[in-house]
Amino acid sequence: MTTTEIIIVNWNNRAETLECVAAVESQLDTVDGSGASITVVDNGSTDGSATAITSKHPDVKLFALKANRGFTGGLAAALAGSTATNVVFLNNDAVPEPGWLAALVDAITHAPDDVVSIGGKIVDPTGTKIDFIGGMLTFDGHAFQNGFRYPVGSRKEPASGDEILFACGGNMIARRAALMDLGAFDDDFFAYLEDVDFGWRAWICGYRALFESRAVVRHASSTTSNRLGDFERGVLFERNALQTAFKNYENLGESASAVLFAYLHRLHHYATTRNPQADELTRTFGAPSKKKRWRRGPLAAIDDPLTAMQFRALDWIFQNDARLAMKRHDVQRRRRRSDREIFERFPLHFIPTYPGDDAMMESALFRLLRPALPSEEKKLGDIIAP
Repeated sequence: MTTTEIIIVNWNNRAETLECVAAVESQLDTVDGSGASITVVDNGSTDGSATAITSKHPDVKLFALKANRGFTGGLAAALAGSTATNVVFLNNDAVPEPGWLAALVDAITHAPDDVVSIGGKIVDPTGTKIDFIGGMLTFDGHAFQNGFRYPVGSRKEPASGDEILFACGGNMIARRAALMDLGAFDDDFFAYLEDVDFGWRAWICGYRALFESRAVVRHASSTTSNRLGDFERGVLFERNALQTAFKNYENLGESASAVLFAYLHRLHHYATTRNPQADELTRTFGAPSKKKRWRRGPLAAIDDPLTAMQFRALDWIFQNDARLAMKRHDVQRRRRRSDREIFERFPLHFIPTYPGDDAMMESALFRLLRPALPSEEKKLGDIIAP
């Protein structure tokens, strides 16, 4: 019998997780001929989440972890014990609309064999604004949700069965055997961009991802991630974008040039504009220093969280370069599609996002370093509502 397991990861978000579980539970019997169950992974919460879940929803399987292992670690814990045919990943701050589960199961049941995952539609809690109707990959390993926070219906939406580069990990169904064969979500990501990495990796290995417009959830974006804080979250975004690029680009020597140039440009911008005595960092050779050499104290100091964030992310890459190289080798040895074939379907995007990006992307050197792959240039306002 085909079975479906819905996996929800919680970290100190008891009220919204209980609402999410209740909404999913009401749909379990809507899936014809399939056994459907719910698994909640609690990442060491201290707000009484685990007790509340078992008390109010005794049929839910609970993995109570002792520490916060992140979104990827929580999913890995559940997947290690799963025997389901299909697995559904759902954010704990999302509430499915009626028909959501049946639509996902129907879509994966009738999908061709090379489809590993299907992503559903995500809207804001009011149902009036876009959260996810497909995404786009940027040249440096970051990604954006197309039309994020623009009104529903204002952007062209994929039809059910249309191809997408990646399904959002907050509302997706996957064939468990194929998912595990691909290594599932990379546990080194902890959170953020793990679904983008998986989507790109799946396409590289000969699989596909599709969209299912009938499977709708309402999502209170970032309620869990806000607890990490902007700068801790920023470290994860930056290091995970680098991981995504380094693991998956086919021609790393060519493509990494633009990635690293952009990273250094952004690091330089933060260091020289947001830190004390930063003029010493840009002093022309031979020009006198404003800092008297015989006085004690640093010539310049890093005292800005954004600058530190960039350094911390880069340091993680350096500390884990051997692991990254091994994972890259595993991806590339299984390659069945070229990057050109993938990006002809889903162009790489060049989107000025950080302070100084406009000038950087127009610079002569960056233009020379850009990967020669199908791409599009857009402004941030084209993608995300102001």
